[in-house]
Amino acid sequence: MDESGLTGKQKITLLSAWGLLKQESSLHGRNMMFLLFREHPRYLPYFDFSSDSTNSNLADNKSFHLHAVNVMGAIGTLIECGLNDPEVFRKKLFHLVEVHKARGVTPLDVQLFSEIITDYLVEVLGRQAANSLADALGKLFDQFAEAFAYQD
Repeated sequence: MDESGLTGKQKITLLSAWGLLKQESSLHGRNMMFLLFREHPRYLPYFDFSSDSTNSNLADNKSFHLHAVNVMGAIGTLIECGLNDPEVFRKKLFHLVEVHKARGVTPLDVQLFSEIITDYLVEVLGRQAANSLADALGKLFDQFAEAFAYQD
């Protein structure tokens, strides 16, 4: 285990899952964001999707789509780059914390969203996912939530 806090097996599990997801990462990002807002509508005000003033419907809103792409891009960076380079992992985590703290996001919010992401990905990947995927994702997002404590 290195600075990422993940074991070798967890890293392989995440890399394998990401390999299956990244081709349709925009779709998966949108689906996860829709789940967040459906299950926890109180989070909608955290986001500003007004730069696409032509579409108030999230399904058609380009700002919403862009944020979904950014979510998946951040996850992809942590997995593809960060798991092999602890410095990249740490820098990406602290950047994410900085951006999210400025919007009032807390470690508890991160934990809640990580549960939505984990449940979604385990369901979508089904039998293609390793049995350890939920634990590996949990550990990855624990690192994000814990990084909030170091950024104070």
